[in-house]
Amino acid sequence: MTGPEPRPPHGHFVHAPGDPWEAESSLCVGTVLIVKLVPAGGYRWSTIEVSDVALADVSTDVDADGVARATVTALRTGEVILSATTLHTGDRFGPPTRRWRMTMRIVP
Repeated sequence: MTGPEPRPPHGHFVHAPGDPWEAESSLCVGTVLIVKLVPAGGYRWSTIEVSDVALADVSTDVDADGVARATVTALRTGEVILSATTLHTGDRFGPPTRRWRMTMRIVP
């Protein structure tokens, strides 16, 4: 009889207002990265997207406060881009949107 499969190791990444808009990460195949994007006042985040779903599986949502969260599971070696955009909540013609990007290298 075998027990439940072990959970993959995981790390955490938080982007807060004032942090750089570009980030880099390295993840081993089979591991999980938890991403949290905290918006500045008057903004909310879009959901977090991944450039190649064959390399990384992403489960993402945005809560009522505009915080975007994602669970990223590395599936295969390669490089993917995670990205999300800020949205101004008050005036659709208000301040411009900004794009956050993370280059994630997936290694064996």
